Amino acid sequence: MKRWMSVITVLALVLPIFSADGNAILKKVEERLVGDLAPRDTHAVMVMTIVDPRGNKKIREMEIWEKNNPGGEDWRLMKFRRPADVKGLGFLVLSEDQMYLYLPEFHRIRRIASHARKESFVGSDFSYEDMGTIRFSKYYYARLVEETPDQYVLLLTLKPGVKKPYGKIKMWVSKKTLLPTKMELYGPSGELLKVSQQEVRKIGKYWIPVKIKMTSVKKGGYTLLEMKEIEVDRGIDRKVFTKRFLKRRVK
Repeated sequence: MKRWMSVITVLALVLPIFSADGNAILKKVEERLVGDLAPRDTHAVMVMTIVDPRGNKKIREMEIWEKNNPGGEDWRLMKFRRPADVKGLGFLVLSEDQMYLYLPEFHRIRRIASHARKESFVGSDFSYEDMGTIRFSKYYYARLVEETPDQYVLLLTLKPGVKKPYGKIKMWVSKKTLLPTKMELYGPSGELLKVSQQEVRKIGKYWIPVKIKMTSVKKGGYTLLEMKEIEVDRGIDRKVFTKRFLKRRVK
């Protein structure tokens, strides 16, 4: 009896620390993604390659601007440059509740409603939610479930009362960069929906995600995002992140 009591006592002491470590690691990840250790702003060219289950490819190119607002909402603007059928299409993110899509064919800006954020972003394997910015710790608890010499493995579960497309997220975090290398994204009922794999490169003093592959488990296809011509800390004008700029013509 005393032996079992001692085991229970040890578990009671260890488990809260184990959980707290996961949350602390997640905070460090966010510091590098959207916090004080992230670039103040970023400008780049992004190539999107959509590959269907049969191996057919669609390649799209866009220009992207990002503004880091530590402690607040991060801003992102994307403008498609090619091919012709998507040229001029724009996507503006000011917060998780303020996402706008510009449709040049109709000269119209459409706000993305909350129920539509899980829909495909321009036919890719990324959703509007995926293409926005998210502070995981705002919505998820993190628990450290595994540790290797090179990586932490976190299990993120939704906080009570929170509604998100992903009920839980399994995240592999590099100890070298403290950025995710892989994420498994699960639906509300526990089914694996997507797998995200990420490569990073050091640009100046920052580790920057430069390649993200999103695989749809059920569909079998994937979408690859590659960042090129990356510039950081340019001092991008706040006017870029406006509906007026969203409608601006691209070359």
